[in-house]
Amino acid sequence: MFSNLSARKAALLFAGFAAFVSPATASTHPGFAGTALTLLNGWTNGPFGTASASVELINGIVHFKGAIAQSDANAEPFVLPAAFRPASRVYIPIDACGSTNARLDILPSGDVSVETERSFDKGKCFISLDNATFAVSSDGFKPLKLLHGWGRYDSDAAVPAVQLIDGMVHFEGAIGTSKHNRVPFKMPTALRPAETVYVKADLCNATDGRLEIDPDGTVNVEVAKKFSNAKCFTSLDGVSYALNANGFAALTLINGWGNYFNDRPAAVNLVNGVVHLQGALETSGSNPNAFVLPSTYRPSKTVYLPVDLCDANNGRIVITTDGNVAVQAEKDFSFSQCFTSLEGVSFVK
Repeated sequence: MFSNLSARKAALLFAGFAAFVSPATASTHPGFAGTALTLLNGWTNGPFGTASASVELINGIVHFKGAIAQSDANAEPFVLPAAFRPASRVYIPIDACGSTNARLDILPSGDVSVETERSFDKGKCFISLDNATFAVSSDGFKPLKLLHGWGRYDSDAAVPAVQLIDGMVHFEGAIGTSKHNRVPFKMPTALRPAETVYVKADLCNATDGRLEIDPDGTVNVEVAKKFSNAKCFTSLDGVSYALNANGFAALTLINGWGNYFNDRPAAVNLVNGVVHLQGALETSGSNPNAFVLPSTYRPSKTVYLPVDLCDANNGRIVITTDGNVAVQAEKDFSFSQCFTSLEGVSFVK
């Protein structure tokens, strides 16, 4: 048996699955129209110049937009409309006050709760929904073959699986293990990145974690604190990365920021109204402003997007409507100087 994630008993179902590859879905969506979310329990919209909370389904992936806040202690901000509810329970990493790590826990009923790594006070003062995504169903997803004692977390979560949609590799499901091996699976050959990518992932009790995905397909689960947080629970929901650099435009780095050695250079793409980033950064300086997005890719309101930092620590980038991009760290800024990953970071215009 494995540790409880949120006061419920977990049982791993160990089974092997064949890994397959699906073709990319055609890019047919004209942009983000958005369905407004009705906020509950004292939650309010648009703190700090952000957009109001909304949601849309694009090619099988639910995308959130906006930010919310409240002054009370109720962790349930809204209920998803029926068209956007997941077939299985999902846990998605999000950004909270002070770059604190947090997540959305979403049930097939549409009930949503906010959970934070630290005190809930760190959640209620600010929650960014930008960059939060999940697959609405398992249609087109191909199961991953789990290795080294890793198994599906429980029957509430989706079977761990992967699909290529609009050039982005999307994951779903959740895993856990009683072993100490950090490699839960290998990516199918056609979905392997040409360079190593580091993508944020939600762990037990909303703690900091990431997936390191190497060009040979090897996937490592890495943690900022104890590996027991990954063994207990690792969510694949909301994890994505660009398969390659096709369609991406290189970003001009400023203020002493540079591309991280041996990883993909910083770049940006716009597909179906969604802005995607890729690459990794580093700096020896102290200026948090790393680059300016070209006008085509700028958000209509300020966005706060969670990112992976050095040693799987948590951070975020803040993008204003003039395109300025600032890197912030939950802990010491040195973690962002050492390494800031842009992989899997996206927002809707």
